[in-house]
Amino acid sequence: MTHRIFIILLASMFIACSSSESSNTETLIAQKDVAGLRLKQAELIKQNNTIKKELNAVIEAIDAFDESKKRSLVTVISLKKKFFQHTVVLQGTVKTDQNLMLNAEFMGVVKAVHVKEGQNVKKGDLLISIDDGGLAQNVALQKTQLELAQTIYQRQKRLWDQNIGSEIEYLQSKTAYESQQNAYEQLKKQLNKTTLFAPFSGRVDDVVAEVGQLVTPGVNPLLRLVNLKRMYVDVDVPERYFTAIDKGTSAEVTIPSFEHSYTSNVIHKGTHISPGNRTFKVTIATDNAVTLAPNTITVVRLTDYQKPDALVVPLEVVSENFEGAQYVYVVNKDNKAEKRFIETGLVEGDVVEIISGLTPLDRVIDEGARLVKENENVRITNTL
Repeated sequence: MTHRIFIILLASMFIACSSSESSNTETLIAQKDVAGLRLKQAELIKQNNTIKKELNAVIEAIDAFDESKKRSLVTVISLKKKFFQHTVVLQGTVKTDQNLMLNAEFMGVVKAVHVKEGQNVKKGDLLISIDDGGLAQNVALQKTQLELAQTIYQRQKRLWDQNIGSEIEYLQSKTAYESQQNAYEQLKKQLNKTTLFAPFSGRVDDVVAEVGQLVTPGVNPLLRLVNLKRMYVDVDVPERYFTAIDKGTSAEVTIPSFEHSYTSNVIHKGTHISPGNRTFKVTIATDNAVTLAPNTITVVRLTDYQKPDALVVPLEVVSENFEGAQYVYVVNKDNKAEKRFIETGLVEGDVVEIISGLTPLDRVIDEGARLVKENENVRITNTL
């Protein structure tokens, strides 16, 4: 109300002055007095500038002292240095080095399957037997021939040691014995391939072979054996994080299909960068509290940056102009909105690190940041 009355009085004074001088101006025009008109023009411009200056001073005073004047309502946040970390989200896969599909090593018919799917076995347990097709008899016969060759060789050797007999007889017996021994060992190896034993302790995940089935080496799989106690999470990490992630880096692992999350760390970092996808391998320990399945998909958050005394602000209060420069609004000492250009760092969730442009003493506008204008009067509605 006071503002309106002052403007009316000021306008009335200006009209009164204009009316008192109008006859003067009209006389100069009637007399075509150019020099006089130029003087009048300069006088009026000076008066107009004086009035504008006084008017601006009055308006600023009203803005400063009039408590009833409307102000934009905002909330502000106080900046404090605190711990900040950035994570990179990647997809990982649960793996185990002891996950094998065991194949046939001997051509023959499956004689017996000694285990069932889901059965736990120990290293060395018999899993599958294959009909040897008479190979065992050949081994027994070869053993007899070996024993005979050994006896002849030992006798010839004793005679030769006593300088009895010819050297050729001794060498022939020795050669015959060694030949029979090699043949016996080869047959034994072949016979051993007719029985499949567990190469490590684990669980029989899948039995493929059936009794009576003809199997061929390198063609027919027999069963899958998995050790679920020696598992890890395998992650392909982009090359740009090679210097930021190392052995011991903390990791948060989420397994969606198990609805399970746990905190772990990097136990191995690969030194080879794949030329195909420009990534390196990272291995993360698993949580022993849950029995996982090989090839399960996981979501891994690896910490690639940490700062104990960072300044952060909510991402939603940061704006950007047409030139790409970022800024926020702060409330200055005159309770006006001030645009402050800033340099930001990494974003984590809904907050961003401030590299430069702000101090812990600044009052950054939170609610209302998108509505205020620069130098606009504001009223803070929250307490710090």
